[in-house]
Amino acid sequence: MRTSVAIVGAGPAGCAAALTLRRYLPELTVVLVTLPAAAGAVAPAVGETLSPGALPLLGYLGIQEDFLRAGHLPAGGTASAWGSEQVFERSYLFTGRGSGWHLDRFRFDAWLLARAEAAGAQSIRARATRITRAEGRWLIELDRREALAADAIVDATGRAASFARQHGSIPQRDDALVAAARWYEHDRPELSADGALVETVVDGWWYSATLPGQRAVAMFLTDADLFNWTGWDDRLARAPATRARLASWRATGETAVRPANSQRSIIVTGAGWVAAGDAAAAFDPISSLGIGFSFRSGMEAARVAAAAAEQDDGPSAAYAASIARIYADYRTRLTAIYRREGRWSEAPFWARRRG
Repeated sequence: MRTSVAIVGAGPAGCAAALTLRRYLPELTVVLVTLPAAAGAVAPAVGETLSPGALPLLGYLGIQEDFLRAGHLPAGGTASAWGSEQVFERSYLFTGRGSGWHLDRFRFDAWLLARAEAAGAQSIRARATRITRAEGRWLIELDRREALAADAIVDATGRAASFARQHGSIPQRDDALVAAARWYEHDRPELSADGALVETVVDGWWYSATLPGQRAVAMFLTDADLFNWTGWDDRLARAPATRARLASWRATGETAVRPANSQRSIIVTGAGWVAAGDAAAAFDPISSLGIGFSFRSGMEAARVAAAAAEQDDGPSAAYAASIARIYADYRTRLTAIYRREGRWSEAPFWARRRG
């Protein structure tokens, strides 16, 4: 098979790149290479909050109205007990952008892939086992004993950055944050979601939110060396607001531990390729940058890849500089966020984040 641009990975960044190419450069062919899991259920995805600021990005991609009709739960804002036991609420109302949404991430990601396919992108459910370059073109070998030739590649493989790693760009990790998640069911009516709740404890912080389908999720975020499942109840006992919220929820038995660390790939573009989303830079969830950055970087990476398909590396430098600038600004803001919690400044988790 042959294509102008191959996108390895079909999460928000990969689908945003595909939609950008098909909407604005329809003369280019696009193929998404995605694991079968992207089209069939596995453990639930983590990352369920979409801020109102993402709506214009969906508009740019031509899928805003479709998203609004999809029935995701409106969410009014975020509450936090950060720096004290008192819970403070921050409403989206005062941003002037309307409500945010709490998502069923599996359903949302599948919807994005379906929209990319409807726009004319082809998808291949397979694993890329080997990718080589010769005579200005990429050859992607698949585990289905097939191969795909591409003029340019977008690496949208998430934090693993598997393509970039194969080509010498090892992500620089700044911490070892992990998110331990448990999913729940509840009996609350679903006119809107309970806002996300964030609450700090001595060795990390809690996140909880209701989801569509009378489901909910609670996550404890800490460093990998400080985490163990046996301490879940003890940590919950020290978080009164989160404990009160979970009291009426019923655990489904679904659990997952996912990386949530800050990291950046020092090299995000090369001859005929570009990294997007978490493969370019990944953020601590407290920053609320994840899905929005994935969309934006996917859109920009699409332009870089389109130029690369025409043997034009001109946009690459500007894109790389943009990613570096975004990440530097993020690191400054992240340090300021963590310094607002001063009750346990000598505890390992918080000491590691105070500069």
